[in-house]
Amino acid sequence: MIGLLIITHETVGQAYRMLAEHFFTKLPDYLHVLGIHGNESPEDVLSRAIAIIKEFDTDNILILTDIYGATPCNIARKLFNTCNVAILTGLNAPMMIKALQYAPQRDDIDTFAEEVRQSAINGIIRINEEDCREA
Repeated sequence: MIGLLIITHETVGQAYRMLAEHFFTKLPDYLHVLGIHGNESPEDVLSRAIAIIKEFDTDNILILTDIYGATPCNIARKLFNTCNVAILTGLNAPMMIKALQYAPQRDDIDTFAEEVRQSAINGIIRINEEDCREA
């Protein structure tokens, strides 16, 4: 099993939590969401993140963040020493759904991170005028 930790700005993660509930009805135990508020110190956020990681039943954690180089990503990067971590930035709905759907069945964090990354890319589809005529 692979644990999932979503670290985002403010309430972005809460929106993804609601999306997960829409698809899966009940949030799985292997998903945790950490929203970072602008007035929090990086040290406090890091302490919260470490506490969350200790709640997982696995040492393999996939962390999904919203923006590369922003505070959520930078906090995630500091978690590499705490467990076996893979980090993906650019969180979108297809990657989150893929991660939620398959995390309990996967053990190889690197292979799983690549599967989830690819689902993020594959979920970006340009719709052109011809596609709209067929709808």
